[in-house]
Amino acid sequence: MDLKIEKDVPIPHTATSLLESMKVGDSVVCNLNECNRLRASAQNSDIKVMSRKLEDNSYRLWRVK
Repeated sequence: MDLKIEKDVPIPHTATSLLESMKVGDSVVCNLNECNRLRASAQNSDIKVMSRKLEDNSYRLWRVK
């Protein structure tokens, strides 16, 4: 087995880490799939969010609690 050790590779952000880094009132613009993924992660983490569809068919998701 020939494996290479790599250093300083950042860990990818997850939906939950994004939501936890948001403060109440912060928002993100996302597409429908991302919005659904964020809402599911919020529900699993007891984080309250609200989303609205925008004119350009994207979505804005707010952390509300």
